[in-house]
Amino acid sequence: MKTRQRTSIAHISKVHQFHPMPSHSKLLMFSSYNYRPRWLWSVLLLTIWGNMALTRQVGRPESSEPVQHLTSARANLTPGTLSLDAVGDILLDRGVAAQIQQYGMGYPFQQTRSLLSAADIAFGNLECPLATHGVKVHKKFCFKPDPATVKCLTGAGMDVLSLANNHSMDCGRIGLDETMATLRANGLHWCGAGENLAGAEQPTVLNIKGVKVAFVGFCQFLPEGSFLRDDAPTIAFASEEAVRRAVSVARQQADVVIASFHWGEEYYSLPHENQVQLAHAAVAAGADLVLGHHPHVFQALEVVKHQVGGHPRRALIAYSLGNFVFDAPRAWDSHTAETFILHCTLNRNGLVAAQAWPIYIGKCCPRPATGAQAQAILARLTELSRARHTMLRAGQVSLTSKLPEIRQ
Repeated sequence: MKTRQRTSIAHISKVHQFHPMPSHSKLLMFSSYNYRPRWLWSVLLLTIWGNMALTRQVGRPESSEPVQHLTSARANLTPGTLSLDAVGDILLDRGVAAQIQQYGMGYPFQQTRSLLSAADIAFGNLECPLATHGVKVHKKFCFKPDPATVKCLTGAGMDVLSLANNHSMDCGRIGLDETMATLRANGLHWCGAGENLAGAEQPTVLNIKGVKVAFVGFCQFLPEGSFLRDDAPTIAFASEEAVRRAVSVARQQADVVIASFHWGEEYYSLPHENQVQLAHAAVAAGADLVLGHHPHVFQALEVVKHQVGGHPRRALIAYSLGNFVFDAPRAWDSHTAETFILHCTLNRNGLVAAQAWPIYIGKCCPRPATGAQAQAILARLTELSRARHTMLRAGQVSLTSKLPEIRQ
């Protein structure tokens, strides 16, 4: 369970509901049409029943069985271990903002809230600033959602967000500074951004169940409309030197080190060589888990061996976690709607276990995938990961196979 106090979703916003007409209105309607044939009575009854069913269903998962099945995986946690759930890109503007306006703050995470809230740490990439101030920079895709949508994140049980991406500075340094202030005021942590470059590279360390977990974040792309300054609010840039430096510092402060990267090519399912080089540099410096995002489709998982203080460990690289809460600018590309929650078990010695929970995004809202849809997502992830010499079985990542070793 979370140690940080959560804002109850009931106090955030009510999910929009369809309201059928009052019962006395139905009686008047029936009495005025009592000369109609019997088949029409059946149609009217079915319509009313359908409206009542909609009222009950809006804001609920299609089925609680997938959620219960996934949540039960946490029951085997032993003392000294904790769970981390990592997701990809989270957007609270554009099409997602339209859904929030119609259905309320609880809508984007309504199907996955119970999963993320149950994790000891829930992590994601926040793909937009949360600012009222600052001027939107001139670029093709520029976001500026209502800062009040931070309640979507707190209500969903999110804990740590990466700000090291190509949209955190869509409203310039003023917007980035306000975003950090908004997250801080709502009890949320972040990595990859700071009041200056040193602060952006500084690890964010959480002590959960006696295990110290450090997060660092990096972006491969320079922010459009701004230039990097060491002495002003900025994001951390992903050079190999900066990655090694920041991860090494984090390694000295924590039991487990997690490095987040915004990198790669959009809508491309294979990691580029520079992604592999940066990931391996992070592992060589001491990262136990590498979490990638930006391509808007998921990419391979890769397990490698490394050493911390002379002791062997297993590190896991997720080259891209894909989308999570996102709209569909490429609705014809089904892969942008397919994703997964990376469920990890950690202890003081690093990564204990990892599993991919298949997720499908519909109308900006991620939900647990089931049946053939879930099988297709896991089959594709398994195929991509096999190319990186990593085996998956029903989403469970094998940590015992013969693995390449990453050395400093």
